[in-house]
Amino acid sequence: MTQGNGMRATLQRRMLLLGMVPRQPRRVSAPELVERLQARGLDTTLRTIERDLESLSAFLPLGRDERDRPYGWYWLADAPLQDVPALDPETALTLQILDANAARLLPPSARERLAPQVARAREVLEATGQSSGLSLWPERVRILPNGPPLDPPPIPEGVFATVQQGLLERCCLDITYRSRSKERVRDHRIHPLALVFREPVTYLLATIEPHQDVLHLAAHRIEAAALTEVPARDPDAGFDLDQLIQEGVFDYPEGDTIRLELSVSPELAYHLHEARLSDDQTIEPEGDGECSRVTATVRDTARLKWWLLGLGASVEVLEPRALRDAMIQELESARMAYRTTRGGRE
Repeated sequence: MTQGNGMRATLQRRMLLLGMVPRQPRRVSAPELVERLQARGLDTTLRTIERDLESLSAFLPLGRDERDRPYGWYWLADAPLQDVPALDPETALTLQILDANAARLLPPSARERLAPQVARAREVLEATGQSSGLSLWPERVRILPNGPPLDPPPIPEGVFATVQQGLLERCCLDITYRSRSKERVRDHRIHPLALVFREPVTYLLATIEPHQDVLHLAAHRIEAAALTEVPARDPDAGFDLDQLIQEGVFDYPEGDTIRLELSVSPELAYHLHEARLSDDQTIEPEGDGECSRVTATVRDTARLKWWLLGLGASVEVLEPRALRDAMIQELESARMAYRTTRGGRE
């Protein structure tokens, strides 16, 4: 092998090697690194890798745990991120947006691993200058709720991190759960299955031993949680989160799909042209020319009724008759409530 080829082989091996060393507190031994490099097609030896690690640790923030043999190697927890290739501003922006808006979607261990990348992303964006659109982007983009901003109910300290860890490690949890009535507090062993964030509430989908039915537990009602070493299991019938959501388990279903017919104001008709109720939605002008008739196949849920009630006089339910009667009854009850003197003006 020529000197040039030897230098290229050494550089290739050491770059791959550095990418395989984890950040503290995780660690990896030299024999494990040999196996991983050989799996990548590099013909190397344990002695070569040990020499590489010793040489690289002389000028890079690499540490060695000497409590047990074989020694464990790691990047120091506060080591600056080594960009190879350099982190570009677009990727830096993506990391910063992820950190700002998806914090709850990641388990604590994953957020800790991302901390150096997020810090580096902030540095890269700041270096682009205040006039850069990329550096300004996080300050100029917001996600707003559809409705009044509701503060999420507080989750007892330490509970959510334990729930995330149980889901991540696929281990059972021992929890203390307060029922919605606030009158019953019970201990359960649960098999965590999924997390669903439906603002402002976070739900843990799980089965409770010895039962198989999937329940959604409000995270803020879990008063205590402890991780066990017992492996968590899916229900015998299987578990499909997307299917459960499609079936409406979070929409408070009250019936099957219905053919909805509405008479709507011009403003609402314009809105529904842009944001459709369903794929088969149609909008046609009515005889008076002022209103439009909207038809669509939708799921009969409490959420649908809340949406219709929130539109007030901009909408009239025509069909189905049962839904129209329910709306009339609800609006009549509301009218009677406002006839009382509790407001102090009658």
